Amino acid sequence: MYNDTLLDVVETEIYRLKGQLLEKTYFFHNVRIICQTNHPAIVAILDEMLGIFPEPEQLQVEVTYCIVCYESLVQFPIQLPRSRKRTETVRLLTNTKLKYYQDLKFMTEYQSYDALPSVNGAVLTVISQSQNLALTQLEMPNMFQAAFLRRYVFLLALGQIMGRFGFEPCHAAAITAPWDAYQGALILGESGSGKTTLSLECASLGCGFLGDDLVMLRSNFGDGSISAYAITHEFAVRTSSLTLWEPFNFLHSYPADMRDKRYCSIDQLRSGTSRLHSPIRLLLFPSLTTKSRSVITRMSKSHALQLLIEKCMSTTRRNTQAQAQLFSFLSQLANQSLSYQLEIAQNTCDGPQIVLSLFTGG
Repeated sequence: MYNDTLLDVVETEIYRLKGQLLEKTYFFHNVRIICQTNHPAIVAILDEMLGIFPEPEQLQVEVTYCIVCYESLVQFPIQLPRSRKRTETVRLLTNTKLKYYQDLKFMTEYQSYDALPSVNGAVLTVISQSQNLALTQLEMPNMFQAAFLRRYVFLLALGQIMGRFGFEPCHAAAITAPWDAYQGALILGESGSGKTTLSLECASLGCGFLGDDLVMLRSNFGDGSISAYAITHEFAVRTSSLTLWEPFNFLHSYPADMRDKRYCSIDQLRSGTSRLHSPIRLLLFPSLTTKSRSVITRMSKSHALQLLIEKCMSTTRRNTQAQAQLFSFLSQLANQSLSYQLEIAQNTCDGPQIVLSLFTGG
């Protein structure tokens, strides 16, 4: 079976499951995604995850994403090849171990998840580098938390596919000016730096919202400028942050996950806040401070590029050519944007007002 192409194997499996597969079309910005699955619970998760994206006026490409559920790992029609290269191992926030592999011809990527009781069953996602196709094989959905499948399996697989069409995942929040959806700000920082609270506070004051922790970036075909694209309009807030801003109070009744985070849609915080994409005009690098008031400092383009490289570039799974392309991408982002370091005073709520003033050139 290792000599077969992924397309051959998937077509064989689809034929075997003929009559059992559910098919539905979704969109991710200007990419059409044909999803096929043999379990209705998967459709419900995909509806929640991809239903926020309308059909675009112009399509760039079509991809196929198959998600097939089995009783156990041994039933997966594709297993890890004997000859393979492990490119990275990460431990997810759920404590699940995720291992990335490539075959020795660099034609196929594998994302292999170890089973973790009460969180997730076994998963193996297979992504073709030459075909617009991915297959996720997983043990039955009742072995998973639905949020795990959405955030850590399906989004990671689709994110890897979208990389072939110019989308670059970025660990950042993104907002827009209240009066102009084409004036965006990218907020970059480590976990605990205040980017989620800042983006949500700005959203509650009228800013548009693209994401609080993860967005896609892509170069525009016309002028090469960089825009941010929403992945999900769901946000998460830790219990310790709920007292910082009165509009967060309703989240006290929401269940917290193992990281003490509560999740909900941005439109539950403020209706009409969600945005799909926006050109980046501001780069903000927040951090928390014990000072009595927040402080904003203008950054040079070279300093902004240095921080972008530190936060966005990883050599683990990138070849030299990909690294060079990403460096050029980040250089353009630093060049087109005004950049600021924002030290946020922990006992005040003046951060959003500072951001709003930056949108007006203050």
